[in-house]
Amino acid sequence: MDYGFGAVMIVVMCVVILCVISLRRHAEFLLNFLLRGITGALSIVLVNEILAAQNFAAMVGINLWTVLTSAILGLPGVLLLYGIHIFKFL
Repeated sequence: MDYGFGAVMIVVMCVVILCVISLRRHAEFLLNFLLRGITGALSIVLVNEILAAQNFAAMVGINLWTVLTSAILGLPGVLLLYGIHIFKFL
């Protein structure tokens, strides 16, 4: 093993350790963000199924932007998505 490779490995290990320490501090925020995104996506699917059973055409699709909206804003974000979708029909 030469000197350059060893130095790179030390830098990589330091970055990994700093990332682990940073994630430990922000783990609650990240977990909350992920849970709100998953809950928002599931609520969109549930509301879409309810609207389909009632023969309404207002269905919001699941994609990156809708999941991010529901993850950032929570339940009001899901309601906002449906409000925007219904407003398009007016």
